[in-house]
Amino acid sequence: MNTFPPPPSMQQGPYQQPQRNRRSERASNIPHPRQAAQVAAKTVQQKAHPQNKRKKKKHPLFSTAQWITLGVLAVVLLITVISSVNAQDSLNSLLKERAASERAWQQEIARHKVLYEDEIRYYAAVNNIDPAFVAAVIKRESDYDPYAVSNKGARGLMQFMPDSFEWIAPKFGISSTDFDAIYQPENAIKMGCYLLKYISDKYDGDPILTACAYHAGWGNVNSWLQKFSSDGKTLTIDEIPLDDTKYYARKVLEAYAIYQQHHY
Repeated sequence: MNTFPPPPSMQQGPYQQPQRNRRSERASNIPHPRQAAQVAAKTVQQKAHPQNKRKKKKHPLFSTAQWITLGVLAVVLLITVISSVNAQDSLNSLLKERAASERAWQQEIARHKVLYEDEIRYYAAVNNIDPAFVAAVIKRESDYDPYAVSNKGARGLMQFMPDSFEWIAPKFGISSTDFDAIYQPENAIKMGCYLLKYISDKYDGDPILTACAYHAGWGNVNSWLQKFSSDGKTLTIDEIPLDDTKYYARKVLEAYAIYQQHHY
């Protein structure tokens, strides 16, 4: 029978305290993962509890001065917007007015027809007068109707009265009794250009005085120069005392400007 020695604890001799395992002791201080999770959860709950929250002092979003500044800026912005809208409305109104004026002007130009242009250019050149002025007189006198007759008996494109026709017709080999000859456009234009030249020379080419004398006679114009002219040599439209002649002269000058700019 084999005999084994007894274990050390069973061996005889003095008792010895077992030595500590330092490594295991250090490891025993590390909490178990489940315990650590419980501690962390408890800490979160403590932080989330209202009693554990710190009361924060509430500050206003803007100071009083900042609110005043924002109010001023808002007012300025509102005024700017209103001014911008008003300015845009004014601009739109101005553009509409200009467009309407332009349409009216284009219509006025279209109303100033050009007929017998070759005859006007030729006889104006022969008499050394502006063809645009001749065209303007024809426009105002007859609107280019060669058979026009006024309520006073004037005839043709340039509205000759019988006495003027009798004076000028023989100069062109036309019988002074053949008043119907004035209905021929060329006769009317060459005789009319001659008469305009004659009148224009009396007034140094002044278009207002020439138009007035063609309409009312140079005897009347000479009288007006003495009574109403500021310098005794010229008349403004407003200084013309006879309303019909004033209107006539104004229309001739308006037509004159259009014919000069767009046709001659």
